[in-house]
Amino acid sequence: MFTWGPKYLIAISFASLIGAVVFGLATGGDPIGVVTAGYKGGVGDHTGYAILIGLFVVTQAFGWILVATRDGDAEAMAARAGAEVVPAVTPPADVSYWGVMMAFGVAAVIVGLAVSQVFFYLGLVVLFVAGLQWLVQAWSDRASGDPEVNRIIRNRLVGPFEIPVMALLAFAVMAVAMSRVFLAVSATGAVVAGTVVTVLIFGGAIVFSRIDAKPALLRGVLLFGGVAVLAAGIVSAAAGERDFHHGEEHGEDHSEGEEEGE
Repeated sequence: MFTWGPKYLIAISFASLIGAVVFGLATGGDPIGVVTAGYKGGVGDHTGYAILIGLFVVTQAFGWILVATRDGDAEAMAARAGAEVVPAVTPPADVSYWGVMMAFGVAAVIVGLAVSQVFFYLGLVVLFVAGLQWLVQAWSDRASGDPEVNRIIRNRLVGPFEIPVMALLAFAVMAVAMSRVFLAVSATGAVVAGTVVTVLIFGGAIVFSRIDAKPALLRGVLLFGGVAVLAAGIVSAAAGERDFHHGEEHGEDHSEGEEEGE
């Protein structure tokens, strides 16, 4: 008998599969190609079709994992482990911010589909990294009955990769968003915006290095800053790039010079 968790996931997976078929046919895909995932024929719009098929695969995988583990039911897991008593549930020791990052990635993907492909691919990377981190934390929080041991296990597993990957991801978000801002505003506005952002980053780093700030405060400031930068980039991308007239001006000067030579 299926529990409610896998029921929902498997239902979503089949709805995604049906949606992929309908979407592929509606966007000009060949029926055989849509059914065979592009093996024999076209699938219509590749981006939308791939997203729906990917959702089908992911929800199917997680659904059957929950079927195998009985949706994490304590009595079922105790029976599988051969234990006579149900193990005590260990509450998570740390606050998880990965759900917020997943929402951040979903927003970037949606905006990317409407505004710019750069945000779309950036959102996919954020979703992958945040989902992996969330999965590792959910597993490590219940690895043992000691929260400190669980924290050590998690740090040993993802510690060597977490800082460089998160630093590169933060740099990518900042670079993409600020590039949209620089392209949308005037030349003077780009200089002003770059100066303000630089002062805020280095000034904030100096202030927080001098005070004994709590980790929750630091995370909140970084989260707010990331959302603000992303919002500025989205608004700037929607507004479009400013007009560049450098080539036209040079062309006019060159033609004027030829006329004077004649």
